[in-house]
Amino acid sequence: MDRYDTRNAAQSVRSLAAACDSSRSGNDTGGRMTETVSTPKQPDNTFGLLIIGAGPAGLAPLLAAARNGLLPHVLSTGVLLVDRAHEPGAGRLGNYIITSDSSADTFLSCVRNSPVPELAVLAETPLAQEVAAYGADCVPLELAGRLMAEVGKAMANLIARSPHGRVAMGTEVDRLDENVDGSWTAQLRDVQTGRTETVKAASILVATGATQEPARLQHLPVGGAPLLPRYENKLIQSDEFLSHDGFARTIAALTAMDSPKVAIVGGSTSAMSCARQILIALEGHTPPVHVTLLHRHPMTIFYPGRDAAHADGYTSFDERDICALSGFVHRFGGFRFESRILARQLLGVGDAPPEPRMSLHQLQEGNDAEARRILDNADLVIACLGYRPAAVPIRDRTGALLPLAAQEEGRPLVNDACEVIAADATPIPGLFGIGLACGYRPPIEMGGERSFSGQVNGLWLWQNDVGLMLIRRLLAYSGNLPPEEAAHAA
Repeated sequence: MDRYDTRNAAQSVRSLAAACDSSRSGNDTGGRMTETVSTPKQPDNTFGLLIIGAGPAGLAPLLAAARNGLLPHVLSTGVLLVDRAHEPGAGRLGNYIITSDSSADTFLSCVRNSPVPELAVLAETPLAQEVAAYGADCVPLELAGRLMAEVGKAMANLIARSPHGRVAMGTEVDRLDENVDGSWTAQLRDVQTGRTETVKAASILVATGATQEPARLQHLPVGGAPLLPRYENKLIQSDEFLSHDGFARTIAALTAMDSPKVAIVGGSTSAMSCARQILIALEGHTPPVHVTLLHRHPMTIFYPGRDAAHADGYTSFDERDICALSGFVHRFGGFRFESRILARQLLGVGDAPPEPRMSLHQLQEGNDAEARRILDNADLVIACLGYRPAAVPIRDRTGALLPLAAQEEGRPLVNDACEVIAADATPIPGLFGIGLACGYRPPIEMGGERSFSGQVNGLWLWQNDVGLMLIRRLLAYSGNLPPEEAAHAA
């Protein structure tokens, strides 16, 4: 992992404390827009930065700023934090039955030794100690969500107490309009009362999360044909399956079957998580369940270095699969944690015992008769075909809807500078994005294997390299970047 840059952090903390002390001290962030913790300090409802989404992705750049002594500069621009949820921080983490694909240490790294006292104290709470017990291992998402809720509350309080800050929970952003001066106008709506208001911001950070729209499955080919409507009576998407209610309902149905057959479509961590949860839940089921994973690309496994890979008998990599900065094998594309354990079993790597209840099928281009046979014979089909960004309607300065690259299947929402890009791939000034389904692909200077062509959704990168890069760009855009940081933002 890259080390944090904490230069000038002490001076920045003093500036932050002074800014907070000079403003009012309200700290209740649970209210809706009609009961927000802080009313706008400027009468014209103008802010330097509007952050849409107060989940882990939306908070990540602020946490990167805090770690690097830049939070006072960010707050001085006037930050408006908006989310339709009534509590900041956790997003939807608590909705899922699975463990994280980031380590417990990663979740805690945003507060451990933080130069911001209000964040640093969170590393010593009983909840933090419970998370810390997992160390370098993954952590249940429900527990991680509780920690991020505490972090979110602390960060929301810092924003609300700053001279020009505001937090509006229980609030939806209905549309964004580009102004002729390059700023943005946002229409906000209280999700409970329906009351609307308009605010203006110099720049926007979109962290609205992602969705799995069923309509996509009517067009995406799998084995030569789409999954819907052919399998609509036995299909569930991974997001619903991995939720508490969806999992309980589906496992109950499988338990009642003789020799249930499950087909999982996709080669992501979510796909492996679905498989693992089924194998655990139906362990001992007689006759046994059988799970088939249908994947497009070869499965790869993460290793901390080539020597570790060779020692485990893993040789499915070359120089293009090794990160030049860290030496990691398949740093971005390889399975980690619990998914890695199952991948080793399925690929017969090292001393991993085989898993007879599960098999792999690599999808062929065009018509794949074997894939169709597997899907036809399955009692349950789980679609793990990724997410699409949750949309916010955006209009240009003429009032016309602005087409985005992400509205086309397979194209990203952002470029490698986290700038939201239009359909013609040009960046939209003052509009940035981060989070799940943004399609972010880091530049080579951030490391990773050259062979990797997917998107990166790692929390550690969001809270560190990507988040810091984004904060520097946001500050540069608003003219508030400290001179000593200018070279990094170029």
